[in-house]
Order: sequence, then C-alpha cells, then structure tokens
Amino acid sequence: MAKYLIDPAEENCAGCLRCQLACSDTYTKAFNPSAAHIQVTMSGADCAIRFTEECVECGLCADQCLYGALSKTRKEDDDQ
Repeated sequence: MAKYLIDPAEENCAGCLRCQLACSDTYTKAFNPSAAHIQVTMSGADCAIRFTEECVECGLCADQCLYGALSKTRKEDDDQ
C-alpha cells in the first residue's frame, strides 16, 4: 500500500468529520469518529487536525476531504 505525507490546512476545515468517518469505517468497520486514526477537534469556528500513532498514512482521509483541509503527497519508497 502506498504511503502519503498528509498536510493539514486547518484554516480550511469545516468540521464535517468525513475524514474520520472514512478512516473509522475502513479500519474498524464502524462509523465511529473516536476510533479513527485522524482526530478533528473544534473550538468555535477553529478546527485542529491531528493523527494518532495508529495512522498508516494511507491518504484516505485526504481523498474524502471536500474543503481542501487535507492534501496528500506520495512518499518515496525506500525499496526502489
């Protein structure tokens, strides 16, 4: 599986939690944002985005972001 550097742009985050729902569904087979490997916390209109140690850098969260709050760049493989 390809790995990606995921770059958050918190100023674009709308707090929709699509990233968390996609992650939790993929890795736990349940729509449970608290079980996701990405965590979005909201304080008023501000959002903070962080990744847990369990994140496998798959980039699925960035694929699901409709607001440009997450972008991904493929990491170079060390094996090549």
